Amino acid sequence: MHSMFRIRCSRFVASAGLVAICFCAAPLATAQELLLPASRDEIADRERLSSWTLDKFPAQPFMKEIYWGRNAQELPAFFRDSLVQYVARTYYMNRDNFDGTKSQAYAAGGWLAIRSGLIGDLFGVHAAFYGSEKIFGPPDQDGTKLLAPGQNNINTLGQIYGRIQLGDQEIRGGRQLVDTPLINPQDNRMVPNTFEAATLVSLPDKDRLYDYALGYIWNIKPRDSNDFISMSNALAGTGTEGTPFGMMRLRPIPGLVLTAMDYNVQNFINSGFGQAEYDFRQPKGMPNFILGGNVIAQTSVGDNLLTGNSFETYQASAKAQMAYAGWTLFVAGSATGNQSKIYSPFGTKPNYTDMQQVSFDNAGEKAIGGSAAYDFAAFGLPGLSTGAWYSQGWGALNPLTNVAIPDRRELDVAVPADRRPLERPAAEDAVLKCLATRQLAPHTARIPLDCRLHCALQAGTVGVEAIGEPLSPEHN
Repeated sequence: MHSMFRIRCSRFVASAGLVAICFCAAPLATAQELLLPASRDEIADRERLSSWTLDKFPAQPFMKEIYWGRNAQELPAFFRDSLVQYVARTYYMNRDNFDGTKSQAYAAGGWLAIRSGLIGDLFGVHAAFYGSEKIFGPPDQDGTKLLAPGQNNINTLGQIYGRIQLGDQEIRGGRQLVDTPLINPQDNRMVPNTFEAATLVSLPDKDRLYDYALGYIWNIKPRDSNDFISMSNALAGTGTEGTPFGMMRLRPIPGLVLTAMDYNVQNFINSGFGQAEYDFRQPKGMPNFILGGNVIAQTSVGDNLLTGNSFETYQASAKAQMAYAGWTLFVAGSATGNQSKIYSPFGTKPNYTDMQQVSFDNAGEKAIGGSAAYDFAAFGLPGLSTGAWYSQGWGALNPLTNVAIPDRRELDVAVPADRRPLERPAAEDAVLKCLATRQLAPHTARIPLDCRLHCALQAGTVGVEAIGEPLSPEHN
């Protein structure tokens, strides 16, 4: 009993430390970023550095990094090139579900990571502790994914792995982040998904025409859990299967990016992904266009343990985007195969119609939508932006009964928000951003509302969210 008490106390102290550093200055996402499908920074766009150091790794959003000072030159590289990273968050969510239940919680926490330098220019380690502490959470209003099931706190060593650096690539083994189009952190609550895996990944290099990641993943720690479970368990609630995966990204000519990946969970599912995007890279002052198209292809494999029946399905989507004179305009459409919805248990979806609440990926569903956002930098207000994104889906059906599913609509609105650094104390000069989402559900009496408030100091994220059926359960 005493040992358990000490463990709980140590977890509480570690989490309290994460909450205590809440008020770290960090940039906010603009309306242009909020009203476009999620994208990952192209690591090859970073400037090539003279040597392979920790500076070559792009920073995570809202992350502060602390390096050893200049007086560390006499220390071994293992210490001299190490850094500490920390992220602090708060998040409030209040969601009315269409089945009559309610989900509500308020949490605070974040994560603290240590990444070492290399021993012999070869071996290093990385570790990260994640915490999400309940500030408020009625026991009968579970389901926000801010906390573990049962409104319990999250305190877990989500990352701890060894790494071997060989030239422009790194071999990693242990608990780690994996960031690919179909398997990724899905870091939109308090803590991300992390994975127990052995991987080989390329390191950032501006001059290289390709990037890659491959390996084998045994287990996943979902973003709302303290525990690692098998990949098949996360997918279907059963089994002990892991998954091999591979991703390749090519840049054959300036502006063109080609991406392909695949993973396979034996006896459950094979998922593939392909994408092509072209950035016209027009001179400053000229309208710039980005065109893209992608497809997710999924099929049952082996003993068909996912649904009990064999299936093949897909979701194809395309986009056109223009940026000019402070405006960002975006249109997208998607179509899903009739045999099944798209399964996405290991992270966010990469389709261009993936919005705040709805991904429009039910069987047979088609969708079209667009967004417009404006940045007021031309008026001397850099970072002040606003906009809206609306999409409509239709034609969805239950693949087992062929019965139609009601059409779905969603409207996301980003009200004016300022991401400029604060020069006065937070109590005097906190600037808030609110992202309001209405998923318009015909044939129902309720209108769901989603509103997230982002503090310019990144003290955290406050959200009031409501979603309705029919939704893919893994999308929340």
